Amino acid sequence: MTEKKEKYIPQVHSKLRKSFITVPKEVYQASGIKIFEKRIKSLLFTTDLAIIRNTNADSIMAVYPYTPQSSIANAILSVSNVPCFIGIGGGVTQGLRSKYVAIDAELSGAYGVVVNAPMPNDCLLYTSPSPRDLSTS
Repeated sequence: MTEKKEKYIPQVHSKLRKSFITVPKEVYQASGIKIFEKRIKSLLFTTDLAIIRNTNADSIMAVYPYTPQSSIANAILSVSNVPCFIGIGGGVTQGLRSKYVAIDAELSGAYGVVVNAPMPNDCLLYTSPSPRDLSTS
């Protein structure tokens, strides 16, 4: 059996970005998951803007234990150069607030939103029924 020859990959380094957070090399052996035609093999769980900006992770999951705020989501989305999944509540924060933060996050470019398990599904239903919803009643 022949051994697989490793490809030569040119690398660029800089003194200004030498403290870069890298994912383990084993991540590249994973199949990953495709979301909106983008394959994601690594997901960094953080809200630290400096870390978000200085990592080679394929995506960011930004969930925090405070009341969700659009300003925090927008800051994360503006700093990140990879897809982000933004926390919108679920424990204490539910209902319209979570729904509006979710809508704002999506409109600002989030790939998706993350809710805690305690949030009931009906918290994320539309606030007004669409014609499609009315036809099924």
